Amino acid sequence: MHALQSLLDRWTRPDTWPLIGALASASLLAGAFGFELIGRYAPCPLCIEQRWAHAYLLVTGLVLFTGLRVLKPASALVDRAASLIIAGLAGFSAWVAGYHAGGEYGFWRLDCQAADTDAISVDQLLSSLNTATNVVLCDEPAWTLFGVSMAGYNVIISGLVMLISILVVFRKPYRSV
Repeated sequence: MHALQSLLDRWTRPDTWPLIGALASASLLAGAFGFELIGRYAPCPLCIEQRWAHAYLLVTGLVLFTGLRVLKPASALVDRAASLIIAGLAGFSAWVAGYHAGGEYGFWRLDCQAADTDAISVDQLLSSLNTATNVVLCDEPAWTLFGVSMAGYNVIISGLVMLISILVVFRKPYRSV
């Protein structure tokens, strides 16, 4: 029990939390790419936007964690500000995923365009009609587990990262481990 408490204490330190947030986003990105490459679930444009949100969180978390290590000893305020930035990015990720999930569940209508067609000529458009394509719709979940879509799980996990990040920001002073 003491080992678990020590591990939890170390992971939820404000100076360590940006790395944990980055690893959470890296895990979600790996899962999304796994579904695409291994499971052959093609992403819709809103799925791609969710990946970008996690890419932002991943890069920012790694930069913040590295910066906090280089600037050591940084003040507790700087450490907590880094955790607050992770909370904001995780909240943005949850918001993007929530918009997608809400459309999948029929809460609102999604306006999902796959590509810009302004640069396509009429001849190119007509010739493309002879090619079979798989259209991925944003308002139909490609995969669900227990009635929750991939976007729904993204909302849950990103929301948890955001909430834990906020708790880390307001955590009592931490001891050095």
